Amino acid sequence: MSTAQVSDEILIESRASLRQSLRLRELWSYRELIYFLSLRDIKVRYKQAVFGVAWVIAQPLFTVLTYTFLFGKVAKMASDGLPYSVFVFSALVPWTYFTSAINKGSMSLVGSGALFSKVYFPRLVIPLAAVMSGLLDYAISFLCMVLVLAYYGIYPQWEWILGVPAVTLWIFILSSGVSFWLGALNVKYRDVGHIIPFIVQIWMFTTPILYSISVIPERFQMWVRLNPMFGLIEAYRSVIFSRDIDWLSVNVSLALTLVVFLSGTVYFAKTERSFADII
Repeated sequence: MSTAQVSDEILIESRASLRQSLRLRELWSYRELIYFLSLRDIKVRYKQAVFGVAWVIAQPLFTVLTYTFLFGKVAKMASDGLPYSVFVFSALVPWTYFTSAINKGSMSLVGSGALFSKVYFPRLVIPLAAVMSGLLDYAISFLCMVLVLAYYGIYPQWEWILGVPAVTLWIFILSSGVSFWLGALNVKYRDVGHIIPFIVQIWMFTTPILYSISVIPERFQMWVRLNPMFGLIEAYRSVIFSRDIDWLSVNVSLALTLVVFLSGTVYFAKTERSFADII
């Protein structure tokens, strides 16, 4: 075999260490692919939609109106002294992006099987692109929330400049970690795709989105704080409403987010070698 032939070969090795699993430099070199795959997902989602972006605006608004009537007016749930609609809206914006991201991310590998056998690229690109594609919907929902807040006399504060992007990055990292786990598991066990909606539904009702944690007996609150989305949503509300941050909940949530992200990355790297054979 000639020297020129050897130089054209690509050696694919197993990656056991965390540093090798992350491959940040390699992912950065494929950043344009992540961008174009995200753009493709956005175009496909709206290409044949009659109302287009209007759905992104209508969905959170009607959801907030429904929850406000059922839980705010009828059930009279506690809302920490805030109007119930803005209390719920401030949690639904990050929650909707999170659930949308993990739904897309967990199914992205199965839908991209044809790419695996045609060209090499880091497989992490696919779920990352799926998670990133939801940022447009998230931004539109955020603007809708700002308008609703303005109706109640709540306007953007200086804390938003750093706080909102920081929490958004936090959501992205947690969504990516969950997507790595579920996406890799879904390739091997297709039942995972059917279980995800059920998991999301249970997760929502065990997260203080429609209610305040104050309604939960104190002896059970410690278990609620082990939910990584609790600290995230509380931090989001604290930034939006300029309240004191519950640093205990934030630190617990950040630690759990890192555990989910890093463990998901390692598990993804260990299983991706078999993706092309299974899909």
